[in-house]
Amino acid sequence: MKLASLEYLEEVRRRSNADPQYLELAKGHNASYTLVLEAEPAKGVNETTVIGFDNVDGKIGEVWVGKRPTDFTLTAPYGVWVDILRGKLGATQAIASRKLKTQGPFLQLLQGANRIIRWVEILRTIPTEFEGDYAQYNLPGTP
Repeated sequence: MKLASLEYLEEVRRRSNADPQYLELAKGHNASYTLVLEAEPAKGVNETTVIGFDNVDGKIGEVWVGKRPTDFTLTAPYGVWVDILRGKLGATQAIASRKLKTQGPFLQLLQGANRIIRWVEILRTIPTEFEGDYAQYNLPGTP
């Protein structure tokens, strides 16, 4: 599945909402998110992609492609997202080092660090196709 496609987002929702550990960590969490994957034309990623989802009592509800007003916006070059999914860069490390820029209540985001770490572990199980030069890092995924 192509990273950030609607098919990918539906699989993210399915796997996240079926994971008992994630659901326990996310219980009571209500927020909406926009993720911006910035273009890197020199690396074969020609378009910026914007996706989003909402979290209602810890479950991912709606997922979408495109801009909408949300509680949080996380923005990074496409390659940073790939590095997070590959495990080369931790999500919280990316935020702390400003490689992943955030808009929204920062402390609320940091309080969810364990939830975010588990969520990224779930994302790594999804067969994922990356664009451009990053295709060499495609994730095989697990059932």
